[in-house]
Amino acid sequence: MGNDLDRLVPLRTGGAMPPLYCVHAVSGSAYSYAGLARQLGPERPVYGFEAPGFDNDRAPVSSLPALAAEYADILREVQGDGGIQLLGWSLGGVLVFDMAKRLTAAGVAVSSVILVDAGMPEVMDLPPEREILRRYVRDMMGRSDELPPALEAVAGRWPEDADPLEAFASVEAAGILPPEIDADLLAQQYSVFRAHLAAFYSVEITGTYPGPAVHIMAEQSPAGDMRWDRLVPRIEEHTVPGTHHSMWRGDGLLAISEIVRRVLARAEEGMCQPR
Repeated sequence: MGNDLDRLVPLRTGGAMPPLYCVHAVSGSAYSYAGLARQLGPERPVYGFEAPGFDNDRAPVSSLPALAAEYADILREVQGDGGIQLLGWSLGGVLVFDMAKRLTAAGVAVSSVILVDAGMPEVMDLPPEREILRRYVRDMMGRSDELPPALEAVAGRWPEDADPLEAFASVEAAGILPPEIDADLLAQQYSVFRAHLAAFYSVEITGTYPGPAVHIMAEQSPAGDMRWDRLVPRIEEHTVPGTHHSMWRGDGLLAISEIVRRVLARAEEGMCQPR
């Protein structure tokens, strides 16, 4: 059976530059990269990977190696000539690291590897359902790095083994999220978030990536949780304003976009050099 090419969502098409492929975070959505695609300009095609189970009828995948293998295979199919440029935020950064290793091992040239505020996985048990639900709603609010009082007023009443449907009904009733994000939508997308969180907590990263890479970190994120240098010896680190989520807005987004432009231009210049 062929690869599920619907995983690739076009965020910006057209333009003569090599495309940038962005890999989803824990939510499974590709649209966190829409602002970046606009900032990179009309000459840079940008595609985002959307997870199985997110806005489609596939079952969510609770294995990061399985996701990385599928996405790497898709890229070999759509851009088998190499020169692949990868970017991944948060959990997407972990997937990009694995994808870059797989593509390189298969003889496919990877010209850019960009991680954005990507924490290192650590094998541990999943937290209680109440805590997973808290994290999910905070992620939907774009505030995963803090405890919004409005959410805590609701979540504080949830039992440890909270029922997701009942929890989402209470979130909708409290008006914490925009009206278009109702209990039904929360329930539809929760299984993807939960599967990816379980995957993150169950994976042990092995091996190294020998090529150059860049890690863009939010200044308010804990840098100690993102030590990629032992796995990517040639990594170059940058810090931009904001938190894990707010870095994608305002000055943070402008800074990310400028770094990404420089990294891609440098990689493409290297590809044009005589060997």
